[in-house]
Amino acid sequence: MERASTAPTLASAINIGAFNLGNAIAAWLGGLAISSGFGYASVNWVRALMTLAGLGLAALSVALARHKATSPADVDLYEPAHV
Repeated sequence: MERASTAPTLASAINIGAFNLGNAIAAWLGGLAISSGFGYASVNWVRALMTLAGLGLAALSVALARHKATSPADVDLYEPAHV
């Protein structure tokens, strides 16, 4: 929400949509694992893999935000440096 200060409603809608999409994908993958003959315990492995994927995406997002904040394109060349 901090990054979307000009369109908070759109950011909120995208956030909810991504959450629902993740739920749908996880349910589909869990059903696929069960129907493939791996049994009901395989749903725990699907859940673990989905959690790792989510953590990986969150880490990637943080890394990209930090990289963007420190990229030379964000430096104002006309503003004197603060020492």
